[in-house]
Amino acid sequence: MRIVKIKRLLSVFLVVALLLGLSCTKENAILEIEPVEKLTTENSKTFIYDIFQDWYFWLDQLPELDPNSFSSNESLIDALVYKELDRWSFVTDLDAYRALFEEAQTKGFGVGMALTADNRLMVRFTYKNSPMGLAGVERGWEFLKINDVPIANISNLGAAFDTDAPITFTFATPDNRTVSHTMSRTDYKINTVLHRSIQETAGKKVGYLVFESFLSPSEEELKEAFTFFNAEGIDELVVDLRYNGGGDSGIAFLLQELIGGSAVEDKLLGKVIYNEKHSDDNFNFGTRGNDLSVDVDRLFFITTDASASASEMVINGMFPYKEVIIIGSRTYGKPVGMNIFESEEYNMALAPVTLKILNANNEGDYFNGIPVNYEVADDIFHGWGNPAEACLKTALDIIAGNEIIALKSTQTQPQGLPLKRGLQEITGAY
Repeated sequence: MRIVKIKRLLSVFLVVALLLGLSCTKENAILEIEPVEKLTTENSKTFIYDIFQDWYFWLDQLPELDPNSFSSNESLIDALVYKELDRWSFVTDLDAYRALFEEAQTKGFGVGMALTADNRLMVRFTYKNSPMGLAGVERGWEFLKINDVPIANISNLGAAFDTDAPITFTFATPDNRTVSHTMSRTDYKINTVLHRSIQETAGKKVGYLVFESFLSPSEEELKEAFTFFNAEGIDELVVDLRYNGGGDSGIAFLLQELIGGSAVEDKLLGKVIYNEKHSDDNFNFGTRGNDLSVDVDRLFFITTDASASASEMVINGMFPYKEVIIIGSRTYGKPVGMNIFESEEYNMALAPVTLKILNANNEGDYFNGIPVNYEVADDIFHGWGNPAEACLKTALDIIAGNEIIALKSTQTQPQGLPLKRGLQEITGAY
């Protein structure tokens, strides 16, 4: 009999708190099951199998199998998941999971990328403390060569970045310079607020926030951004989640508080639903408000098919209380969440889908994504905060009362490079 420590990453604080006069805090977002559960686990595969048999959201879809007949933990999970809907359950190293979610630490070059219709490899974003960010690489730069090999001659771009050896990257910048930088992938700390600024149009101050991941250190970054917005006295707010693949839903709850303002105070924001074995764990959540929140009549969101999970939870949670205008392209479609089960013995963090999230109107199940009001291609040729960037420009035109000439962009949407299931899907970066 082995004692395995299990931690549940709750999507949000148990707010029956509305009835008790409590508010949501980060400390309440992560709870440990007490007492520590005792599981008979022969190895890491039986650990995975037992958790799925107890907590998996689609219990009735689990196959009967021998977990020890699989060659790896990953192949076992691939066999267990309900393939019609589950694109997300994963397992990863416990150390890597804790580093990312608790400290926003990860390893790589720190760059998100996309291919255009004519196969140009463009920089979507960089993290400021990553090798790419420290080299000064910015959104809108184009990769020309990797180790002097033209991009067009590289058949597997993902593999080209999957090395600890130094790499020389050659770029073309928006001002037509050619720049080369040599760097190695390394550990770095993510900044989840990629940009915040004030845009002015038609006599109004518009807050613009680019938010990339929901991680524990995001709390301080969001507080700084909304302190700035409050000091500026914004009239409108644009929340850019176009590359935000999700993360800690406790941080998503904080963002809902900050953007919902007085409209969501003392209100139900949503519901968390588990499988039939754990229906007693179902709960509602809401808020008592936040001193840093902003009061705007409507909310603008910018999204792409990389906007997922906690990002969609934030948007869906605002529908009952705000006019919501979504610009860009349909979101990814992940209306479910995971609990994290930790095994220090196996250095494992297991994340099966265990729950679904509904808003106050019982709306959810957006497995096909949340549709947009204005379909506009991701304009990766303009930097953050540039009022000419197509999605931001559409929001500013609506605010200014300008005619929106076309509801559907004639451009072809850039396609992000494939990401590995799990932590890389959350960071969105190589």
